[in-house]
Amino acid sequence: MFCAKCGREIHDEAVVCIHCGCLVAGRSLESTEKSWVVAYLLAWFLGVFGIHRFYLGKIASGIAQMLTFGGCLIWSLIDFICLSFNNFKDSEDKKLIGYIKPLGIAGFCLCVFGGLFYLVIIFISALIESM
Repeated sequence: MFCAKCGREIHDEAVVCIHCGCLVAGRSLESTEKSWVVAYLLAWFLGVFGIHRFYLGKIASGIAQMLTFGGCLIWSLIDFICLSFNNFKDSEDKKLIGYIKPLGIAGFCLCVFGGLFYLVIIFISALIESM
């Protein structure tokens, strides 16, 4: 990516050109006032009801997620994974504040391994019941 003012090469995710100091077009120095921790905990405990989407101002998709029970759990799982790696934005397309990388990765691992453990338990109980 190149700066529109000075024409020098800058990083693709840059907000400000390091050479001339001008703001990169379409970028903002502002972040949202919405907390990543609050959104993450809402997604963890009430994700299937879309409560985290209501918190972030995404009302229409929150209602849709609530009515579909989190898109049969798939939509809420995708939201949780996006929140785990800080790839989820609010309704104004701004990043959330207070991202805690170890907590995000730990929650993701817990979600994945917990889901696999749950599937193994269901499989074993089905085998036992069929005997």
